Amino acid sequence: MRDKLSKCLLLALLFTAAICTSQTITGYVYDETKQPLEGAFVYLDGTTLSASTDAKGFFSIKAPQRLSTTLVVSFIGFETFRLQDPFKYEKALGIVLREDSTVLDEVVVTGKSGFTRKQMMKVFREEFLGKSKAGSSCKIENEQDITVYFDANTNTLFATASKPIRITNKRLAYNVQFDLMNFQVNYNYKTLDRFNMTGSFFAGTTFFKDVAVNASADKKRKEAYLGSVTHLLKTMSEESWETEKFELYTEGFISNPKEFFNVSDTLGFKMITLIKVPESKGNNLNVLRSKPEGEEQSKYSDYKFQILYDRKGKNEQSFFIFDKGFFYVDKNGQFFPVNELAFGGHMSTLKAGDMLPADFK
Repeated sequence: MRDKLSKCLLLALLFTAAICTSQTITGYVYDETKQPLEGAFVYLDGTTLSASTDAKGFFSIKAPQRLSTTLVVSFIGFETFRLQDPFKYEKALGIVLREDSTVLDEVVVTGKSGFTRKQMMKVFREEFLGKSKAGSSCKIENEQDITVYFDANTNTLFATASKPIRITNKRLAYNVQFDLMNFQVNYNYKTLDRFNMTGSFFAGTTFFKDVAVNASADKKRKEAYLGSVTHLLKTMSEESWETEKFELYTEGFISNPKEFFNVSDTLGFKMITLIKVPESKGNNLNVLRSKPEGEEQSKYSDYKFQILYDRKGKNEQSFFIFDKGFFYVDKNGQFFPVNELAFGGHMSTLKAGDMLPADFK
């Protein structure tokens, strides 16, 4: 099966027609004959910020601040365009989309799985949406566009989607468009038993549409934010562990974060650098990995940092491991590179159903 990531290779050209500020992105979308594409959908990954192109192919997206995100452009019949860190460009973007001539390859998996689509879709929903209050409230509107299959040779459940997955999140009052790029769940042997799961991974781009009436979902959204990965990383970057009710543990004892992490300012972001590793080793607890199975894993994968979050007197336990030993965090708690951290414990149970927009306040 062709790697879906190969479908994301597109051509982007910079034009001098207009200027965009650090908070506004402007550009034009064309086909390969240089004809403007009207009605192309343009959005900033992980946000509620979007635009549609006009008759001239022009779009403009204004953000309240510079975000660490990806610009995504989609149009029916054309390959999806993605551009990392679009705010760094000082001039309008000229984006040329290529026609999507790809014929979906037939999935060929050697070794019969013995599992029905119903069984595999149940696992997909749990590992993609999650089983929290928010995740359980979610409904996938176009499951017919999702293909699931189990590779008996690698004991891995895979999923692909021919179209962006449309999610209705009833609890958090968002309609989410998730363009799935990778999904896999790994097991010790041929099974779908959760207790024999060794890890899960999914990746893609997201657009959120706020469908809340007035402030009806604010309390539930705040509840979803507290104790989340985003909340933790914002806490780390601001060094506000105590006020945000997080505690760091190493070797089973409460530890001073400043002993292990250095926080510095870099180009408008906070850079967090690992300066000391704990002696405790990791174990086989379920991990929401930042890398798919088969890729080289971290040299720090044996060193885990345990986290406790105090939610109204009840401690939620999580842990995380580093990859290279440093990462960057923006003002909203979004971090990059996204493959730097892997999470276990409570935070590994938070899935797409618990996600909030990067511009959530």
